[in-house]
Amino acid sequence: MTKYEFIYIADPNLDEAAVAASLEKYVKLITDQGGEVTHQESWGRKKLAYEIRHKTEGSYLYLRLKATAAIIAELNRALRFDESVLRTLIVVDEEWGARNEAASRKRAAGQEHAPSAPAPA
Repeated sequence: MTKYEFIYIADPNLDEAAVAASLEKYVKLITDQGGEVTHQESWGRKKLAYEIRHKTEGSYLYLRLKATAAIIAELNRALRFDESVLRTLIVVDEEWGARNEAASRKRAAGQEHAPSAPAPA
């Protein structure tokens, strides 16, 4: 399976519960098809750089996932028919290895500089 990052902008007229339900709908679609969602975030409502369908704001949602090309095709199909989704972006996450390596180095550096417990007397 390939690793992907998936960002989409939902209609700003949706309340928090509807935005969360939208996110869970796509997580379920991915997992039901055999994919795996490794990280998900709601970035909240933000102002758009330009109007999309006469909207100036949108709710940004982010997923990091592992999926096959068939799962991504099904996800794109479902997104096309969802009128509450203003824009989508799905990209292959090529830098996951470097990001994981950097996080591992930070953890290791933090453990090295942590104060050690005094030796028992």
